[in-house]
Amino acid sequence: MNRPEDAPRSSVPPSIWQKPTEAENDAIRKRQRSRSIVMALLLGAFVVLMFGISIAKIKGGMAH
Repeated sequence: MNRPEDAPRSSVPPSIWQKPTEAENDAIRKRQRSRSIVMALLLGAFVVLMFGISIAKIKGGMAH
C-alpha cells in the first residue's frame, strides 16, 4: 500500500507517479553529468592546493 501506484492519484503529486519522458531523462542526465564534472574539478583543485601547501611547509622546514 506504500507504493505510489496503489495510492489514490489525488493524494500523490504527478511527479511521483508519472514516469519521466525520454527528453526529461536526457535533461536529468545532463544536469547530473555537469554536477559531476564540477565536483571533479573542485576535488582536483583541492588536491592541488593541499599538495602545494604541503610542499611549501616542507621547504619552509628545510631552511639552512
